[in-house]
Amino acid sequence: MKEKVILKSLHPELYPDLVIECRVIPNSEIGAYLSTISDEHKCVAYKTGVVTAREGIEGEEIHTRLVTIIDGKEYLLQEESNKVAVRNGQPDIVVTNISSTSNEQYIVKRAKFDTTYEIGEEQGKIVYVPTYDPRVLTQVDEDVMIETTWGAKALCLRGSYIVTYNAEANDYNTLEQGAFNSTYTVQSSKKKIK
Repeated sequence: MKEKVILKSLHPELYPDLVIECRVIPNSEIGAYLSTISDEHKCVAYKTGVVTAREGIEGEEIHTRLVTIIDGKEYLLQEESNKVAVRNGQPDIVVTNISSTSNEQYIVKRAKFDTTYEIGEEQGKIVYVPTYDPRVLTQVDEDVMIETTWGAKALCLRGSYIVTYNAEANDYNTLEQGAFNSTYTVQSSKKKIK
């Protein structure tokens, strides 16, 4: 199945929105799809990009904007808003991904944040460093839309990655190529798609 997606131009006065056609891959078929991609397009990588973080305020709305660059032009890849919640007496954490090309903000549950990041220091400022947690990433050579375990659709443009969190549970997500380049370190070699 195919689906048309409109990527909004961040500079409409200079260039128009971009319409792309994606192959849609249902969640139950992602593992089979990844098995058709050769091993030279797969790698084991782990997140190394540091973030800043703060406790959120209950009900605070956080807007997340992911940007991608195609042929030197910036497009909005994804945009969503979520509200900070208090869970087990502790508010969610608002994370700013300062290493990413998008410099995006997003909400992370406190329990997940505490197991995902360790406190560190960079240029005299407190930052949070990802704990070592390698994943298999597969670089795709076509525009695809995958369905996540929680029912959301995630766009993966040609040259970007599908991240395997738990293949047995069909737990996958996508990672934009620019975000990968700026926030991940490759543990094993791979061939890049141009």
